Amino acid sequence: MQKSIIASISKRGGGLDSAGGLFHASGLSRSAFTLAEVLITLGIIGVVAAMTLPALIQKQNDRQIVTSLKKNYSILAQALVKSQLQLGFFETWEIDTSDANPEEGGTPANMKKVYNAIKPELKILKECEDIAGCWHKGKTKELNGNTASRDSIGIGQGILIFRLADGTNISIDDQGVTNLKQLGSNYNKSTYIFWVDANGDKKPNIIGRDIFAFILTNKGLVPAGIDDDTKCSTKATLYAGAACTAKVLAEGKIDY
Repeated sequence: MQKSIIASISKRGGGLDSAGGLFHASGLSRSAFTLAEVLITLGIIGVVAAMTLPALIQKQNDRQIVTSLKKNYSILAQALVKSQLQLGFFETWEIDTSDANPEEGGTPANMKKVYNAIKPELKILKECEDIAGCWHKGKTKELNGNTASRDSIGIGQGILIFRLADGTNISIDDQGVTNLKQLGSNYNKSTYIFWVDANGDKKPNIIGRDIFAFILTNKGLVPAGIDDDTKCSTKATLYAGAACTAKVLAEGKIDY
């Protein structure tokens, strides 16, 4: 009887295992993957990776930008506080650009005083007075795609730009009260704007993505958007994305 069973199973592709038990070959074939199945699986993995990796890389880049932004904000703010020992309280500083013609280049004398006062507190590699060499190559873009700067020069006219040892680029410009409103600030006096390119020459070189604005007030250096974060929008009429600085610092991420 056993011989007839074994013979029957053998005809169907089965046999005896090492322990003398019966097995069926069709069971073995079902446990293996065909080449087509392997290729399909690899294809699915590739598609998923292609969809998720860019987002993961972007998040990592954003984290690095936020870390750099926080660090350099702290350094700049402390340097400006110390500069009061030399220049007096912030509210007494004169913001006057009449001594420099933006069409001819150059940096206003009062702006130079501020820069020279904070310079000893910073690790500066290079400085540029309204010329290229300390800012990324090409134009800076706003969050809405508009152009925000001259070619390879920081943001504004009659400005002073410098590069820190860690590669961060900083541009100092002056702004009147009307423009400060557009930057999300209620400060009611002309003052200096510090533009911080947190990842230096690396892209995307977009305001609100890797370039952020800080405003010097009588309370010290504060992030743009601190009084009105609704200006953190592509619809902003001046430097769209600048008023996102306060939001990024508060939330520790770039998610707009």
